[in-house]
Amino acid sequence: MFVGRVSELAELERRWKRGQFEFGIVYGTRRIGKTTLLQEFIKGKNAFYFQARKADEKDNLIAFSREFRKMQGVDEHVSYNSFPDAFDSIVNFSKKQRMILIIDEISYLCQKSKALLSLLQFYIDGAFREAQLMIILSGSNVSFMEEILNNRNDPLYQRATFQVHLGKMPFDEARQFVSELPAEEQAQYLGLFGSHPYYLGMIDHSASFEENVRHLLYSKYGTLLDAPEKIMPVGVSDQNMYNSVLQAVAKGKRFSKEIAEAVGVENNYVAKYLSSLLQMQILEKRESFIRNKKTNYYALSDQLLRFWYRFIFDQREVIQNGFGEILFSEDQEGIEDFIARAFEDVALLWMEEQNRHGRLPVYYGTIRNYVVGNSRLNRSVELDGLAEGLGKNSNHLLVVECKYRKTPFSKNMLAHLKESSSLFAAYSTVDYYLISKSGFTDEIAALNDPHIHRITLNDLFPEPKDNRT
Repeated sequence: MFVGRVSELAELERRWKRGQFEFGIVYGTRRIGKTTLLQEFIKGKNAFYFQARKADEKDNLIAFSREFRKMQGVDEHVSYNSFPDAFDSIVNFSKKQRMILIIDEISYLCQKSKALLSLLQFYIDGAFREAQLMIILSGSNVSFMEEILNNRNDPLYQRATFQVHLGKMPFDEARQFVSELPAEEQAQYLGLFGSHPYYLGMIDHSASFEENVRHLLYSKYGTLLDAPEKIMPVGVSDQNMYNSVLQAVAKGKRFSKEIAEAVGVENNYVAKYLSSLLQMQILEKRESFIRNKKTNYYALSDQLLRFWYRFIFDQREVIQNGFGEILFSEDQEGIEDFIARAFEDVALLWMEEQNRHGRLPVYYGTIRNYVVGNSRLNRSVELDGLAEGLGKNSNHLLVVECKYRKTPFSKNMLAHLKESSSLFAAYSTVDYYLISKSGFTDEIAALNDPHIHRITLNDLFPEPKDNRT
């Protein structure tokens, strides 16, 4: 069953229905759902979808020929002599009827066919425009796809009529994978898997959260026992160093100097790996402050990879030898701590959803975690979420605090939060969103302050409405 991707699918449909020539770029990291989206889009349409192989040009041409000729209903055993011959055939076919041409994993094809992008430029500027054609190039090599879009020297620069950068799902779409489960289990799954459709689609709803974790990650047959190999770009060299860097980040090393020390190399040496991981969108940069000095720190953008490098990486061989159940039992406390911390990401995903739909007091910019190393409060400060109002509401500040504890959110917790946010005295209005798994003490529940917003687990994950009469 196809889930989510509402806005992306709507844009593809809009482009198709215009009836004009379209050339689109659809890209995103591996297993993010590009192929699923494109195959859903072309259902019931006159479309030729070609998945490029990691093979030489001749083998790709033979496969391209066979599949397109099969679509035409002609002898599929006859191959075109060249890609220009194949493209000419597509032009002739699409002059008679509107069609979609999709080349997925285009980077594989270009590795062995260096002139292919120039050839596509020639056809896009000429014969393809004269046909009833919608062309989509897709790929998971993010840096390669962004070169097509942004490099002035690339043959296809500024020729795309649209682009779709497929990222993780928004909260409401990700929740569709788990919406029938109890609220706490929904929080646990989104805390572990984030809003990544590939992971969420693996959940066995007949099993508990713990059983799914054991079966997927702590079993020698576990589908996610080799999770990085499924997500990392194919052909990454020096995998050992990448693994070491990612493990250091997963275990709490935030700054490049700390990461380099944990890995045992010079800071300058680790910089190129950090840069590469940012390009792959495996890592992301976040802002931190030491008093008034801004600096960046690194975090894994994929929550499952955070878990994997913290708990599984060093123990994979032990799990493969059949001792996963023992390790799982030993990791219980650590897993609970991981889920508690990951709840912050779940809550911010929900906050972004509210912001996008205008359900907050005003519209805010990006809601981010905020870290101050040595503040004027003579202590470090970390706010789970912080954002400034947009436009005329730039004097508004949003402060988010998340608690995934067995005890309710208390008056002392609120006082501590307000003291932390006092670092931002310049804002005239501060809205506090208190998000608590276990609710609130009577003192907090009794507060009559329009700027204190109390959010429970059931607000994030409401039970399905009963439409029965």
